Amino acid sequence: MAQALLALLTSTHGMPAYALVFGVLLACGVGLPLPEDVALVTGGYLSFAEAVQFTPMLAVAFAGILAGDFLIFLAGRRYGTSLIGSRWVCRIVTEEKRCRVEGYFARHGEGLVFAARFFPGFRAVTYFVAGASPMAAWRFVLFDGLAACISVPVWMVLGRKLGRHMSMLLVWVERAHLVLLVAGVVVLLGTVLTLLRRSRRAAAVPRFEPATPDSLAGESP
Repeated sequence: MAQALLALLTSTHGMPAYALVFGVLLACGVGLPLPEDVALVTGGYLSFAEAVQFTPMLAVAFAGILAGDFLIFLAGRRYGTSLIGSRWVCRIVTEEKRCRVEGYFARHGEGLVFAARFFPGFRAVTYFVAGASPMAAWRFVLFDGLAACISVPVWMVLGRKLGRHMSMLLVWVERAHLVLLVAGVVVLLGTVLTLLRRSRRAAAVPRFEPATPDSLAGESP
């Protein structure tokens, strides 16, 4: 996949190259199984090969990523509530669990949006849930943009500086992609287990109901 994408992107130069990189990153953002990091590295490589200018390509890549992510966010805002309220989802996720997840996302949503950019395989799901949550659109764009300000330049600079070793760089990018995916699964499982433990502890705590006049009257001799 990475080699095919590299061959496609490096077959153009100038405006078609900018448009193609933007389109690939937009498609990655909406959840298509395309290697986003490879597209960014290739964008840097195109500037190394003098097929494009680095700064405009950096801006194009940044815009493509934010546009794709925001489309997923809008899809969550439009369809998230109806999807969560559907019958088959309610059978799996009870009302209590849904409220607990929404509360967790309300407290840590910005951090999740920021972190998801560095964990491929979890971006689309996280951004869809963000759209279904009460998170404001501008806050989503802000924290997603802050994360992109780190990831986009890093991958593109690697492609530009190591352009002569592109084949080896792609191998390392694919390995890094796999490592980040595994790390994301581990973090997700750890978070789920932590939430389950907290919910069990909360359920184990006895609840005391306040005394009412009727109950006091029943206890009198």
